[in-house]
Amino acid sequence: MLIEDSHTVLLTLLAESGLTPGVIASEQVRTVVDMFHRFVHVPVEDAAPLDEDGDGTLAQSGTSTWRGPREFEAGLTRQFIEIAGRDPQMWQVHCTLRWDASDETDGLPSGGVWSLGKPWDVFFAEAMRLPGWAWALETPRPATLHVALEMV
Repeated sequence: MLIEDSHTVLLTLLAESGLTPGVIASEQVRTVVDMFHRFVHVPVEDAAPLDEDGDGTLAQSGTSTWRGPREFEAGLTRQFIEIAGRDPQMWQVHCTLRWDASDETDGLPSGGVWSLGKPWDVFFAEAMRLPGWAWALETPRPATLHVALEMV
């Protein structure tokens, strides 16, 4: 896959499991993680190699007001650094789950972990142990799923 196709590839993997951006049931949060786990194994032709940190994934969670109202987010972001050109661009594919903030989510510490230098299974195990991700996997509340590709 090429970086420019990564968004479509992730959306296709999600769709194959019955997921599309928008409101999803609480029990589908694990499926989002599973599909992202599959997604990170799809090679990218125009990204710098893993050992040069050209393809890595960030798991993070926390409460923010980035988009206006307070909301709790648990996100997985795959980041690419292009190999072409003298000034390579950095791209990110975001897969973000959002909930309205509550007293319960306000009590969760923000946190994040990078995949760089780790085997994928180790990274995903660490990521899902983050307090916010642990909550996201166990909450009975539906979430809103957002997927986006952007140059940063």
